[in-house]
Amino acid sequence: MIVGTSLASMPGSSSLEFPADSAREPVPATTVRDQLARVVNSPAFVSSARLVRFLTHVVNRTIDGDLDSLKEFSIAMEVFDRTSDYDPNIDAIVRVEARRLRSKLKAYYEEGPGRSDPVLIGLRPGSYVPIFRWLERKPQEHRQQTGITIETRRASVAVLPFVNMSPEPEQDYFCDGISEEIINVLTRVSGLNVIARTSAFQFKGVSVDIREVGQRLRADLVIEGSVRKAGMQLRITTQAVHSESGHHLWSETFRRELKDIFAIQEEIAEAVAALLRVHMPETPVRSCTRNLEAYTKYLRAQFLIHQQSPEALRSALDQLRKMIQVFPDYAPAYSGIAVANGLLCLFGVVSGRDVYPEIKANAERGYALDPDSAETCTVLGGLRAWFEYRWGEADTLYERALQLQPAYAPAHMFRAMASLCQGNIMAAQSGLRRSTELNPLSASDCARLAYLHYVQGDYRTAEAHLKNSFDLDRDYPEARLYDGLLYFQQTDYEAVIRCLSSSPVPLDIGLMAAAYGRKGSEARARKCLEELRRLAGKQYVTPLAEAFAAIGMGDHDLAFHHLEKAIEQRTNFVNLLAVEPFFDPLRHDGRFTKLLKTLNLGIDLKP
Repeated sequence: MIVGTSLASMPGSSSLEFPADSAREPVPATTVRDQLARVVNSPAFVSSARLVRFLTHVVNRTIDGDLDSLKEFSIAMEVFDRTSDYDPNIDAIVRVEARRLRSKLKAYYEEGPGRSDPVLIGLRPGSYVPIFRWLERKPQEHRQQTGITIETRRASVAVLPFVNMSPEPEQDYFCDGISEEIINVLTRVSGLNVIARTSAFQFKGVSVDIREVGQRLRADLVIEGSVRKAGMQLRITTQAVHSESGHHLWSETFRRELKDIFAIQEEIAEAVAALLRVHMPETPVRSCTRNLEAYTKYLRAQFLIHQQSPEALRSALDQLRKMIQVFPDYAPAYSGIAVANGLLCLFGVVSGRDVYPEIKANAERGYALDPDSAETCTVLGGLRAWFEYRWGEADTLYERALQLQPAYAPAHMFRAMASLCQGNIMAAQSGLRRSTELNPLSASDCARLAYLHYVQGDYRTAEAHLKNSFDLDRDYPEARLYDGLLYFQQTDYEAVIRCLSSSPVPLDIGLMAAAYGRKGSEARARKCLEELRRLAGKQYVTPLAEAFAAIGMGDHDLAFHHLEKAIEQRTNFVNLLAVEPFFDPLRHDGRFTKLLKTLNLGIDLKP
């Protein structure tokens, strides 16, 4: 029999109290959540995502003390995706589903696995506020749970790219977008590792055992699925697999109209959170970001941005610029423009000075439209740090991003690199380790972790991380540059030349010229300089390349001249001036201190 209970000290209460005539001790909130996980993972519930969502919602809202939201109208909107036009006198979905939920709970405790559970979760007729109480057995007894248990201290989930089953092969961008958005929603959950897109998408189009996927990504739970989009009709099939055992824990097929895509993504994320016994926070979503036409256009551009080739980035920029003319309030499009331009600058394709005005305008506009997005916070933080040298403001934005979405890997990575620029080695190390934990198969994260160890003088560890980066992407340009710098600091100039000789990247050519200069091969060094000037006739060449060459050849006056130009042109790598060992020959010159002040870096870590 289900009995009633009263609630005390809300919100933030660590336990839920019972009537005075109950001699039983209160049930802690953590224990209630454990019991919720037992219920929703049971065979009777896993097949019904709608009831899982309903029960999870009312339990979590009760624990949080938000009883005002447990009204029929609020539940209809938040659980069953009804609009503000919902009329409970016409649409009885909440009452119907509540009756189904009570029946399921009754069967679970009287006939199912709940007969041996320590805690009861019930829903009384006429109320949507659940009750919690110890069953008559001792709370410490009957703790064993059948089936699969996932360690939740730092549970980890990976969402693999959904397979495109649509008649049109070009719908890949849409399938990728669904997977990425589920990842994005899950990053809001505190205490959960959500494997970043870069790593999860390493398995796109690859037939591999889920247990191997889980091992490589260090994920407890792997989500996979397929999408069939035909006109305005959508069918999404998804399942959750326990990676260690390979057992399927949950599956669901959604047959909806295309306009329901946002609700489906949230439902999948909530089902995953329930499996992992974690609480999905309620986050307000701006209605403009749920415009289906804008969302679809944005996914096309985002698909190109992830390819990261100059051609794809320029095509994405063209699409996004046209998009904001039609959808001026769609925040992700503005951040996308800033990101695409930033990547072109990072790869040395364009001058940072030339793209800075557009990056600034779009990063600030995206944030103004949606300040509750980790992406807009991180993009604006990147502008403040890497282009404006406003390090304190950048850190505040990164912190906000991580408060909103604790498992958002880009915010951890960019914050860590900004800390490194300022000489905060401990913060950089902590941030990069967290980033690589979330993004274990990212060539860029491995390369940046290698760079951190290189800066610290730990060359052996740096070599190991560079090897990992090259194993993931043999031609990753950032790792190749760091490899050359690592050999240079070990005075292995032949190795510098060997690893960079086939590279067409100006910075690599400049570093190779420096290696020839240190070897005493001035003629070959000058040949590299000629190649830089030839390239400058047909593409952008950062002045930092010639600064590298000048340092290696011992011409410090020329090196300072080119470093000043590199700062003027907002070459991102110059922000590492305070910690980069390659610049050691210049540190005792007063002009070096002046450069640091220009970058708002009032430090000099080198003797």
